[in-house]
Amino acid sequence: MSYLTKIITNLPYKHSFYNYVHSRTAVDLVYKVHGNENYNNAPVIVIHGLLGMKKNWESVSKKINENTSKTVITVDVRNHGESPHTSSHTYHELASDISQLISKLSLKTSHIIGHSMGGRTGMVLALTEPSKIESLIVVDISPVSTAGILNDFFPKLIKAMRSTNFEGADHISKARSIARDHLASTGVVKPESSGFILMNIGPVKGGSYGWICNLDTLIKHFTDIATFPSNLNGKQYSGKTLFIGGDKSNYIPPEDLNGIKKYFPKAELEYVKGVGHNVHAEDPSTFLKIVTKFLT
Repeated sequence: MSYLTKIITNLPYKHSFYNYVHSRTAVDLVYKVHGNENYNNAPVIVIHGLLGMKKNWESVSKKINENTSKTVITVDVRNHGESPHTSSHTYHELASDISQLISKLSLKTSHIIGHSMGGRTGMVLALTEPSKIESLIVVDISPVSTAGILNDFFPKLIKAMRSTNFEGADHISKARSIARDHLASTGVVKPESSGFILMNIGPVKGGSYGWICNLDTLIKHFTDIATFPSNLNGKQYSGKTLFIGGDKSNYIPPEDLNGIKKYFPKAELEYVKGVGHNVHAEDPSTFLKIVTKFLT
């Protein structure tokens, strides 16, 4: 039985399946386990944001494991990191990939932490397959509105990344230097702020170095990334849900809370002072305190 057939068979309302899931074949994600691989207790699955990867969450995931004694599984989502590249990139597909991983690991249920694009992926999974989600933590993203910076900054960034010429990049440090200088020359990213982007550089076909994320598919599907699926209107996830925002970010406006509660009636919203969009990286100590309290 295929994965897609298995989902359809288990749905309580089979006739409405295609009203909210436009799923293609799920891909097997590359993941890393922090802690014990005995999954009797619901583990935490961490889903990174656009142009991120599991490596960005390495230190935070280790701390979550230490603080909560819960196994933490970090993933590279499709078209990112070490996971497969595909020609499509929608939230329903991203959620299906996580769902397949949950089934593959025979997890009864799991806690989800998702940042930005990963937060929306977690929301879609919770709304479509709630039995697989023990609780949900969404980091600096909303299902109600989309911050202007997402629409303005990321298309320019991806365009600049695509135009990078890695000729002569015979080792990774050289490739990163080329990319850093090129991105700075476009005015999109300052050299001192390009670190997380440069982590997307690695070995590529032909024995050289370049971007290991699938920039062509990401720009093609940018509208899907920047928009929460409207075909989920009316669906709810009634489990424990926490939204964590940076108070210097505009990704979760306070006025979105009423709309958030239409999807997630038990949702709580907490802001971390003095930080922007990358809450977990800008103030990991406060972020860990909030997450530890919620999970325990």
